[in-house]
Amino acid sequence: MSERLIDRLSMEQIEAIFDVLPLEFLFIDEKDQLQYHNKRDERTIPGLGEYIGKDIRSAHKAESLPLTDKVLENFKNGKKDEWEFWIDGLGIKLLNRFFAVRNKEGKYLGCLEYLHNFTAMEQMAEGKKDSYRRISSDLEALKETEEE
Repeated sequence: MSERLIDRLSMEQIEAIFDVLPLEFLFIDEKDQLQYHNKRDERTIPGLGEYIGKDIRSAHKAESLPLTDKVLENFKNGKKDEWEFWIDGLGIKLLNRFFAVRNKEGKYLGCLEYLHNFTAMEQMAEGKKDSYRRISSDLEALKETEEE
């Protein structure tokens, strides 16, 4: 059997990589139990840690349970592989996406959910809107000093 690239990484490295990604994600296993989430200390939606090992439904409000059940059922029976919606009412704008996780044979292993904070992205973009001009200007200045 050939070596898998992920085998070259330690668990510490894998966790650090997951935590540095510019999005939050969690993994719900095939039994609908929350098994992992990154960014434990900086979550947009705090308190998720208390649900590790528990049914994901316990982390949802009652009114969202029918939709939660439908999404998970569609993933399990293969009718869908992804689903998304926007959250825009918590003072931030979040893109919430869900992906069915399957092995190479197509067996359902669980669900990956990620949240991307677009408010933070918009603020970052606003702060860097003229950065290409600054970089060009810095490169020109560097070129001039090299020519002297």
